[in-house]
Amino acid sequence: MIPLASPTLFLYGPPATGKSTCARNLAVALAKTAIDLDTLIEQRLGMTIPQAVEQFGQQYFRDTETEVLRTLCEQSPNAVVALGGGALLRDENRALAEKCGPIVCIHTPAEVLAKRVEKKAGSRPFSKNADGLLKLLQERQAHYDSFELNLRLSGKQMPQEVWPKVMALLGRYLVSGMASPYPVVIAPDAIDELPRLLERLDPKPAHLLLVGDSNTLPLYADRVKQAVGGDIPQFQIPAGEENKTLATVNRIWEAMGAAHLERNDLVIALGGGVTGDLTGFAASAWLRGIRWLNLPTTLLAMVDAGIGGKTGADLPSGKNLIGAFHPPCAVLSDTKTLQTLPEREIRCGLSETLKHAVIGDSELLAMLADFAEKRNDIDWLTRLVIRSAGVKVRTILEDPFERTGKRAALNLGHTIGHAVEAASNFTIAHGEAVAIGTVAATRIAAKMQIAQTTLITQLQTALQTLGLPTEIPSTLAADQLHDYLLREKKKAAGKVRFALPVEVGTVRTGIIVPEEILNDILTRKGIES
Repeated sequence: MIPLASPTLFLYGPPATGKSTCARNLAVALAKTAIDLDTLIEQRLGMTIPQAVEQFGQQYFRDTETEVLRTLCEQSPNAVVALGGGALLRDENRALAEKCGPIVCIHTPAEVLAKRVEKKAGSRPFSKNADGLLKLLQERQAHYDSFELNLRLSGKQMPQEVWPKVMALLGRYLVSGMASPYPVVIAPDAIDELPRLLERLDPKPAHLLLVGDSNTLPLYADRVKQAVGGDIPQFQIPAGEENKTLATVNRIWEAMGAAHLERNDLVIALGGGVTGDLTGFAASAWLRGIRWLNLPTTLLAMVDAGIGGKTGADLPSGKNLIGAFHPPCAVLSDTKTLQTLPEREIRCGLSETLKHAVIGDSELLAMLADFAEKRNDIDWLTRLVIRSAGVKVRTILEDPFERTGKRAALNLGHTIGHAVEAASNFTIAHGEAVAIGTVAATRIAAKMQIAQTTLITQLQTALQTLGLPTEIPSTLAADQLHDYLLREKKKAAGKVRFALPVEVGTVRTGIIVPEEILNDILTRKGIES
């Protein structure tokens, strides 16, 4: 089970794993305090742990360790706690820690740990040298393997590469580079974290407004109210991409005025990508910008649209032509909401997940092959969301404002996809259009000799297995699609720039496609190649 975040997070594992360094980095990323349990013990004893073990014996040290851990857990600090390599060998200690917060056990190959210990021989009381450590690992291996949250490292990672892996394991990300860093939390019952997040807002909002659509408010408004501990004003917008207009934004502004929202107040978006985009855009302009918090309820929004800080609305001439970069103060993706999501909406989210696999996670593509079997497994779905969202977060961190071209990889499948979506008058859903656009982009890449033709079959088969369309409907005229492409916002120097796949895990951006090849794709010529 994916754990709900708590104030306290424990890092555990064998000696020399690097838990203390990881705790310091995680504490900065999560706005928590870093605590080293061994340091607290030494402060209590007034001497180092090796000195205490030598002078008073192991039993005395372990008893002190239990006392210090119990005190820490009673305080339940907002902290990342690095535990000693044997701190949870006692059942009592393990029960204390498990009740206080999630425990991540970090594993590093024994030979790597042995080399680290040898460099500081004698500094650890129970693994004074490499041979002592290897013996200890053999004795404790079953213990370390027994924890549910296990992070297995190759030993080649630099310290700054470890803490993001811990965050991903927990379904926690921190998105920075656009404004104040904001957390992304992915877990069953993530909505229950609202009170803690609201408490940390500075200044605290005096007024709240909940914006949802005609699907989400009846389902989840009461949960939000229960989480915040009282009734809050709510405003309902009609569901559907066709309502992603300035007229709807204007109605949200009117609701903000009726709720008396001021600069330090907060608006909460409850719904899919349309609700988040509209609410975030309205927040970006109300009183020149107020805070907003996103509660995505669709798979597509959880893995893609709800993360990144892009907000906006559509115009008759094209999708998302007006908008702003206005990041939320937090994103809480409660994966239990996926249990009420219509099958078509789930599949639309899978389309964006496959896109993320192509951008930067080949193992995610293999994971998608299990969808039919795992559809109703909430833990599996949560892992899928965590992994897919991780690709988007990493891409955003590399290029927050889409200035270097790296973030443009997220446009894979969207250029032609947006044209298909708009030309169909939104009868083709966004995720379905992205699936069609992804195959079209792969065909373009093959024609331009950027990708092998086998990639077309690989992605087309994967999408069809997920129940997604892969061909531009014959009812959509090529000239109409071309017209929408000319209005595409992802242009530079008057030319539409494409993100094209090279292979699973690699995408090239900023590609200008020759008109002849583009026409072939839009008119469905040479579709096999």
